[in-house]
Amino acid sequence: MEITENTLRALVREADEQHRDGMATIADDISELHHASRTTIGRSRRELVRTAALAGAVVTIGGAVLPIGGLVPAVAQENDEEKELDDPAIAAFAESVELAAVEAYKAAAASGKVTTKAVSDAAGVFLSHHQEHAVAFASASGGKATGKANPKLLKSLADALSKAGDENAVVKIALDAENAAAATYLFALGALKSEDALKLTASILPIESAHAVTLAQVLGLPPTDRLYLPPFETQEAALLPDTFPLG
Repeated sequence: MEITENTLRALVREADEQHRDGMATIADDISELHHASRTTIGRSRRELVRTAALAGAVVTIGGAVLPIGGLVPAVAQENDEEKELDDPAIAAFAESVELAAVEAYKAAAASGKVTTKAVSDAAGVFLSHHQEHAVAFASASGGKATGKANPKLLKSLADALSKAGDENAVVKIALDAENAAAATYLFALGALKSEDALKLTASILPIESAHAVTLAQVLGLPPTDRLYLPPFETQEAALLPDTFPLG
């Protein structure tokens, strides 16, 4: 570990305070979301496929580079070009990403490869954040949430963890997952229509980024490293629904 345990604990406290501040208004945001009038429709499959093609987005987990194949969640039939990507579908997808992160942190803890107590404690705090985020997105999904971890993302994380040789390798995989989650919610901010859904997502995105910054400092990555502090956030690492379908 490239920072002291006391420094790591201070960073985790800051991330936890940010999480608590963001979660304080989420119940109200979700309540408003359920009662808001829907005056706009989601983007069509064709529109978002064009966006994906232009972005050329990929997700990197461990050593695996996974190309983005499209932007429509599994609720859309494969041949339905105009299926809407609405706010509840995006919330359900986000829930599945959060639950995959929860399972990954659990697997990391059970692997025996994390040997520094401060790192283990940090992972436990971040796991609890992801659990709360999953509940929030499920509540906002209008009944579309599955309550299950995203299967393809979970497999990618599990495969990477099985190959991790030491604590630093495990932390790097967690960093990849946090960066991917932050990029995913940046994608969501561009796709969501409801103001309240946007507020909910905007409350959670910076928390995932704070996780990533903390983990990057554990690894001693320089601030200029694009892995966790790019000049500006992009969607390049986003986990998108067609690439990681719910089932």
